Amino acid sequence: MGGPPLYSQRKGHPALIGRHRPFPVTHQAAERWLNHMQQALDTTPDIDADSKIKMMNFFRHTAFFLVAGDELKHQNQGSSCKHGANKSPAV
Repeated sequence: MGGPPLYSQRKGHPALIGRHRPFPVTHQAAERWLNHMQQALDTTPDIDADSKIKMMNFFRHTAFFLVAGDELKHQNQGSSCKHGANKSPAV
């Protein structure tokens, strides 16, 4: 979000989908997390309204990016190859 790369310097690339792989990241979980983030921003008077909007947009994008990654994880668990095709070829 434009700040110093402290997290990446300490832990490497965020790799959010990989770091969240052990956890169920559902739409409900994303909405709950977004609600907590909104409450945190609402109780932080030092952040201006425009920045809060930009931050929530970033958080929303990130939350549903993780939901999509979780859905792909579950989708690929049942397939025998990386493309999800475990059917016999058509004759």
